[in-house]
Amino acid sequence: MKIGIITDVHSNINALNIVLNEFDKIEVDKIICCGDIIGIGPNPEETVQELMKNKDKLIAVRGNHEQYLLEGLPKNVHDDKRAMSLEEIDNHEWTHSKLSENSKNFISQFKISNIIEIEGKKIYIVHYPINENGIYKKHIKMPTIKQNEEMFSEIDADIFIYGHTHTTSINNKNNKWYINQGSLGCPVKTNIANAGILEINKNDIHYKQLKIEYNVNEVIQEIDRLKFPFYKGILKIFYGKE
Repeated sequence: MKIGIITDVHSNINALNIVLNEFDKIEVDKIICCGDIIGIGPNPEETVQELMKNKDKLIAVRGNHEQYLLEGLPKNVHDDKRAMSLEEIDNHEWTHSKLSENSKNFISQFKISNIIEIEGKKIYIVHYPINENGIYKKHIKMPTIKQNEEMFSEIDADIFIYGHTHTTSINNKNNKWYINQGSLGCPVKTNIANAGILEINKNDIHYKQLKIEYNVNEVIQEIDRLKFPFYKGILKIFYGKE
């Protein structure tokens, strides 16, 4: 079975479309999304609606940005190191205002985490490892295999798929896989949409990282045209544009 993996789409419909087109060529059987479909980028509604077209193949969990929509904005972000700024709050509210009730209802169906079984292999899907209180554990952008084992020590699975850090980290030990293929929709200073292909055939597990080029400038121009709250900060932090 071929499974397309995505995470941290962040309202980037351009990047999503290029990845979904590649998935169609590869003829994936399922698509796993580790959350943060919305937030940051310019096209939240279009992004959710495009994924809804693939709902028969899609297995998705909530990211922190979906949590902000469904449960309200937190006082602190990023390991409770700092308070969310007023501009960031306004940005999240702008994103939420662009979503239809249909899209909100679709997002509300996502679980915080999920375990599925394919070809006899247990796959654990989460935006980022959580503790017993449902709080994200310490962020580690490039974990070692030992750190991965500690991050998911409470979970019995063969394959662990997550995101959130926007960085690519693939670890494998004794056919136990830890996959964070990196952000699809936040390219920083590249023109790359990250995705992955997980292939499972009985006891054989293969993973291939996809780095698909697309026209990032079109997204930057759209953000600059809309000038939504915190757009300058988003262009700098998530698109690498000074």
